[in-house]
Amino acid sequence: MTTDSVAVLTTGVDSFLPYVQESGELHDPVFDEPTQYGTAYHAYCQAVLAETGPAAHRADRLARAGRGLDAALAHTENPDLPPTGASFSRADGSVRRSNHRDFTWPPILKTFRVLRDAGDGRTAEFAGRIAAVDLMRSFRSRPPSNWASVWLSGEWIRIREGLSPYSVADVDEWLAVFLADLLRPETGFYFEPGKPNSYDLFTRLHVADLLVEGYDGRHRPALERLMATGLERSLAVQLSDGSLASAHRSAGQTWTLGAQVAYFTHARAYFTERQDTERADRAAEAATRAFVSMRRWQRPGATFSPVENVLPEGWRVGYEAYTADGHYANLALAFLATAVRAGFTGTAPLPAERTPATRVEHDPTFRGVASAGRYSVAVNADPAPAYDGFGITDLTVGPDRHLQFASSVRHLESGRFLNLGTALRSGGVRGDLDVLAQRTFALDAPIEAIQAADAFDAVHLDGAESRAGALAGLRVRGRSDADGGADAMPYRLEVTVHDDGVHVDEATPGVAGERTLLVPYLRDPGTGVHTQVERTPHGVRLVHGEEVLDVNVEVPVEAMVHLPYGFENRRGLCGLVRLDLTGVHDTVRFTVTVER
Repeated sequence: MTTDSVAVLTTGVDSFLPYVQESGELHDPVFDEPTQYGTAYHAYCQAVLAETGPAAHRADRLARAGRGLDAALAHTENPDLPPTGASFSRADGSVRRSNHRDFTWPPILKTFRVLRDAGDGRTAEFAGRIAAVDLMRSFRSRPPSNWASVWLSGEWIRIREGLSPYSVADVDEWLAVFLADLLRPETGFYFEPGKPNSYDLFTRLHVADLLVEGYDGRHRPALERLMATGLERSLAVQLSDGSLASAHRSAGQTWTLGAQVAYFTHARAYFTERQDTERADRAAEAATRAFVSMRRWQRPGATFSPVENVLPEGWRVGYEAYTADGHYANLALAFLATAVRAGFTGTAPLPAERTPATRVEHDPTFRGVASAGRYSVAVNADPAPAYDGFGITDLTVGPDRHLQFASSVRHLESGRFLNLGTALRSGGVRGDLDVLAQRTFALDAPIEAIQAADAFDAVHLDGAESRAGALAGLRVRGRSDADGGADAMPYRLEVTVHDDGVHVDEATPGVAGERTLLVPYLRDPGTGVHTQVERTPHGVRLVHGEEVLDVNVEVPVEAMVHLPYGFENRRGLCGLVRLDLTGVHDTVRFTVTVER
């Protein structure tokens, strides 16, 4: 019987068959050439499907895996060959190339083992070629780079297979470099420059893979500690729809969903073995939640998407310069394949509601995530200017839905980012806007977690009343232009999750003026359903097929402007609703509620 996970994996992998060359090399659907590490990961997916898919297709899958392994090895074993495509221009289709062989090592080793166990006639040849690879010549990066964590996880397998000139002592030395600073077991975080949530997950997954593959060196206690603290962080930064909270680069990529499925599946097995059923159960639920999100992004009749929309691959909506379908979509599928090999089926029941939880991180990330019931909200108080705006970067409303506020919306002409939030207005209705999400703020204090046990009927330090009955939330306090300039402006943001939705207070205490609420929304994720916008007495209603969200603001709305074109984010093509509010205020309060 084919499980849900195998069915999704099969459809995604087979969507790339038209682009596999006779040699086994995978070409990108848009650029028609190999891109980075796609061939190796596609071969690994074929190997896993040979093990887990229908027996009738086993021989064909093994043959494809063998051709792919041959092609991937040919590129990895010879660093003098030209590198594959690594950066892709949306403007004119030009391609730049660089050495990404580091990423091919785990799928090469894992594919080799499947073929060997299946009695492949080229086993001895493949083993000899794998043994002959000079990793210091072929691989570009060294610890503590996240790239190095990838080849390290593959090299450990080569050591276990008796094909490596290195030993566990060498692995210990490489791990020591990671653990000296960037990989921190006490906080459960890998501090990649820019602190992306994506590469924190990516690196911890490959470190977890070391444990799964039996690493028993002197750093095993540190890696086991990281499994516990890392699981807590990954659970906290997973949003209610299963996606990863936006932060810096590679957010909104489907590989972050596949990596979550694999990581949480590893964690489930690890804690099950230790009879820690509470952690194991939470990890299992999180794996299923990520899988539910991942399966949405199969383009009908086309390739699996590397980003969290199903718009045509040639549009490159939501792509970053280094993203292309050939490698990034197959990376996502390969992470799912790793989970499938570990027993993940995708058939476990998924609770619609999440237990209230809040995580705040001060220096150096300056972020927070609060989740309860069907809602999650993520705040970024130190966004990277090229990736996100300040404030609410994500607000999700549960699994199997498309109408979410997931990642900052970019205006294509200006490049500026917009989040759900407010702006100061000058010149009356439809006057010029000073968008708070586009300002730079310095925090006056660490982000505060608001828990259900807090006294929500208390009065804040600045005099604003809290709303009673919150389940979880976040409070941010700071000031713009905090270097002492004449225009320094105090700022407060409070977001609280309630049974009836997410409540937001955004204020510039003591600085009153005309205000506008901006609602950047997902208009077209590529599914054929477009979001409709309806003005309501208290704000705006967004209707996406059967999905309905209401945004209600406490201050009367004087005028509304709807701009349905010219915006996009990682989820697809976007629009913008501008609600100009009556009067003069230093605080705007609004709610986001699922109506259907």
